[in-house]
Amino acid sequence: MGILLPVFVTAFASLLVYQCWKVLRIQAHARANGCHQPKKFPHKDPFLGIDLFLQAGKLFEENRYLPELVRRYNENGHTFQINLLGTPSINTIEPENLQTIYSLKFQDWGVQPVRLPAQEPFCGRGFITTDGAAWERSRSLLKPSFRKSNIANLSILEKYLIKYLDTATLFLFGESFGSLSGSTSQDANRFMEAFDHAMFGSGFRIALGPFRVLWPSPEWQKSCLTTHQFAERYVDKAIEYRRKLDSQDKTEVTDEPTDGHQNLLYNMAEQTKDRLQLRNEVLQALMAAQETTAVLISNVFFLLSRHPRVSDKLRQEVLSLSEDQLEMDVLLNMKELRNVLNEALRLYPLFPQMNRVALCDTVLPKGGGSDGRSPIYVRQGTRFDTSFFVLHRQRDIWGEDADEFKPDRWDTFKPDTWQYQPFGGGPRACVGRQKALTEASYVVARMLREFNRIESRDAQEWTGKVQLTAKNANGCKVALFRG
Repeated sequence: MGILLPVFVTAFASLLVYQCWKVLRIQAHARANGCHQPKKFPHKDPFLGIDLFLQAGKLFEENRYLPELVRRYNENGHTFQINLLGTPSINTIEPENLQTIYSLKFQDWGVQPVRLPAQEPFCGRGFITTDGAAWERSRSLLKPSFRKSNIANLSILEKYLIKYLDTATLFLFGESFGSLSGSTSQDANRFMEAFDHAMFGSGFRIALGPFRVLWPSPEWQKSCLTTHQFAERYVDKAIEYRRKLDSQDKTEVTDEPTDGHQNLLYNMAEQTKDRLQLRNEVLQALMAAQETTAVLISNVFFLLSRHPRVSDKLRQEVLSLSEDQLEMDVLLNMKELRNVLNEALRLYPLFPQMNRVALCDTVLPKGGGSDGRSPIYVRQGTRFDTSFFVLHRQRDIWGEDADEFKPDRWDTFKPDTWQYQPFGGGPRACVGRQKALTEASYVVARMLREFNRIESRDAQEWTGKVQLTAKNANGCKVALFRG
């Protein structure tokens, strides 16, 4: 005991000195960069921030989360810090901060420390859950599927126009699940139910942060297993397709994709035969693609049904072209159609919120001090959260009519890149941006050629139901008229 006590005291003193030195070094670095603390959110529970955590659960359940974010930023400014179950989190909609995090200091910020521990049992390592070299590899697997040559052929949309959502599973798996035609198999239904439950559980585990170990629900684990088993059937088909290609016996390749484009799984299988990676990537792609373009289309018709003058003006532009002219390059350059899509994405961004975590000590350019204009010193492990839903409603950017649907604003106003973020920015920006815009443009144009009037059948306002994406909790209830 006489020997251990001096050793213990020396070790404790050394640790104390090291911690003091570390704090002084951080303070010196912060001063050298002119950094000041951001405004602190007035928590009822300043220790863990459980008040906001419990409030968020109720707001999500009642579909009131997005209006609350608007109110929170209005009361606390463009940048403030909250306590996220014991972890500091900087909430900001400052365009300069967004540019720094998503682009200029991209390597300083990531997602893996937050997403991977929570989501790995469901969708493993892939482009949504990893950083660095692993993310770059995943991203490279996806890119070939989103080449112009693979998304410009719109004939497949014509075939599935009335049941548009089926094209998502067709693009990913090479097979339509028949989700809108009523022909969905029992296996596909089981898969989609399990997938929704597994995705919800993953999001809940992210929200729980360090307390996620308290929720290893057996039902959630069963849902994860169901999604794995179903996806692996299609993975095995893709690997068999790769095997036949490698055999160089082209006559043996009878399951080659048709309809003028290749599905995501087959494209990825041409680059890797890693069964686990293929399963993870396609599940994560389904997470990112689930309902996104369909939600954009429904938001457009929700808005057009309430703004007949805009609808008529857009229809005239569509009718000025022949049906044969509805091709990718033409659609993306139609002024009225582009304005309507931009405005719909401004008011109702598909991904209303985005998170990151600091991978190292770093600096943000704005948000510190009493006026919110000084830099902020950010410690490794600090969380970051932004709301594009709030950013797109800032009156200092969009004017006093920021809450109104006015597609004509895009004729004269061109926001800076970091003031308008419908698909994110920087290296991790949505790889499917052009595909989503092309498909939405085509479906809207075809529907307006087919029907000459749209009327709303819903007196309720748009109410955001937030999961990974945000959609109208009330759906899109409209009447379409011919002649």
